[in-house]
Amino acid sequence: MEPTPPQDLAERVAQLEAQVAWLLQGQRTPSVPTPRFQAPQLSLPRFRITPVAWIAGIGGAIFLLGAAFFLTWAAQQGWLGPGTRFALGLLAGGGITAWAARLLPGEGRRLGTALLLAGLGTLQFTCRAGALTYHFYPASAGLLAMALVTLGAGALAVRAACGGALTVALVSALAAPLAFGQGGHHEVGLALYLVVLLTAALLVPFRAPVAATWVGARWTALLGTGLLWPITCGTVLRSDVPALSALLALHLLLAGLWVWLPRVPALPSTPTALWFVGHLLATATAWVLWHKTLLPPEAFALLLVGAAGLNLALVAPLQRRMKAEAADWGLLALAAGHLTLAVPVALSGRWVGSLWGIFALTLAWASAQVADGARRADAPVLRGIAVALALLTTARWALHLPWAPAGQATGLTPFLNPAFLEGLLAAGCWGLLARPSGRLRPLAFVALELTANLTLALEAARAVQALRGPASGGALFSREASVAMTLTWAASGAWQWMRSLGQPEGGWALAVAGYVLMAAASLKLIAVDLDRADTPLRALASLAVGAMGMAAAILAHRRRQGEQP
Repeated sequence: MEPTPPQDLAERVAQLEAQVAWLLQGQRTPSVPTPRFQAPQLSLPRFRITPVAWIAGIGGAIFLLGAAFFLTWAAQQGWLGPGTRFALGLLAGGGITAWAARLLPGEGRRLGTALLLAGLGTLQFTCRAGALTYHFYPASAGLLAMALVTLGAGALAVRAACGGALTVALVSALAAPLAFGQGGHHEVGLALYLVVLLTAALLVPFRAPVAATWVGARWTALLGTGLLWPITCGTVLRSDVPALSALLALHLLLAGLWVWLPRVPALPSTPTALWFVGHLLATATAWVLWHKTLLPPEAFALLLVGAAGLNLALVAPLQRRMKAEAADWGLLALAAGHLTLAVPVALSGRWVGSLWGIFALTLAWASAQVADGARRADAPVLRGIAVALALLTTARWALHLPWAPAGQATGLTPFLNPAFLEGLLAAGCWGLLARPSGRLRPLAFVALELTANLTLALEAARAVQALRGPASGGALFSREASVAMTLTWAASGAWQWMRSLGQPEGGWALAVAGYVLMAAASLKLIAVDLDRADTPLRALASLAVGAMGMAAAILAHRRRQGEQP
């Protein structure tokens, strides 16, 4: 007879099999390698400046000021010659920079960043004095020396994975051409310097992927070079415009790579805002260059249309790069902005308000469509852009009002003029913006009432005046045209009051608008129209306004009776 196995043997075997399966599964799962520069990327306090860094930074700035005063005073006393002062400056700047280089790779990176700022500032001050004050070497040699020193500082920042140090190096590089500038026409050389600087900055994320999240360095590089471009092109000779235009196109390409970093695994920080700023600065620079040519200003609209097409073409590739649709609406808004700007450039601004209104209406409709979908987070952005364009359209429409300085009471074809189209589009946009609930709804409703009722009333007055002839005595409108405005307001007020009945949500707003319009029509009829009109016109106007009020009351009474059980 065989011995009976232990009762728990099967359970032990099952446990061992489960453990082996778990271990095998862990071996099959590929381990995710820890990025080399993961610690700086996840370090939350990296934007926090410690008291040590504050003291070091302030101390460094004071040291630079004191060194300048001391060297000036020593020169006045005749104690130090130019060569001695130059050597002392190089020793002080080089020593501080070397000290910073020792601190940056370790725990003292904040102190090292502050010392790096002081060291580079001292070296730049000394090199400038050697070129422009002591005349030891030409200014171009001093600029080259500072460029090499700055390049070394940037390499040190990359090796230490320190965004603050890279920002300091970029500030020094951007200040160098201003410090060594001597006037004259060196725009092509300065533009080439900016292109080389942005190229060097673009190599940083490929060496340290975490640099894609260095907000300070990213903004310093793009904003600094972008602001220097219009200054560079302000005094350019016409013969240098083609070379500068080619370099500007290359700069925009490099700026796009710097913003979106297509080959770096880490997702870049604030890419849409950076692209907005960089693209707008490039457009402003292109406009400055365009004025230096003999081309007509209206032809610049083609370049703006091309810029809009570029942003539209970037939508699909950037969806893959950002692994989301976060940049879509920003690119669409930038494209719409360039198209909006192209119209007044090409058409001398006649129909610009209408185009603004079309864009505003489109964006307001789009914000309403995505408000309840999976991309509801885009709705506030679209609504904000729509509000801005609606305000521009409304302001443009207001310039066409008869009592405005640029307004015209006559001379516009009724219903076929920019003033009517702008008012109609603005009213439609405010109507869409007034539909969702929120803080914007009351303001949008008031804007809708003003634009819609004034636009319809003024157009009715223009239509009557076109049939009856111009007003006499210098008046804005004839008597019949003025009565047409009154009747339009009365009809609109009665219609809105009727609509308010039976609407529990939002009905009070329509009722208030109806009361206000009917009251305004009645007051205008009594105070203005009846005083200026003859007896037949007084009779017709009074009968029409009174009939509208009574008809609205009768219809409301019948509607209420029909709703009662």
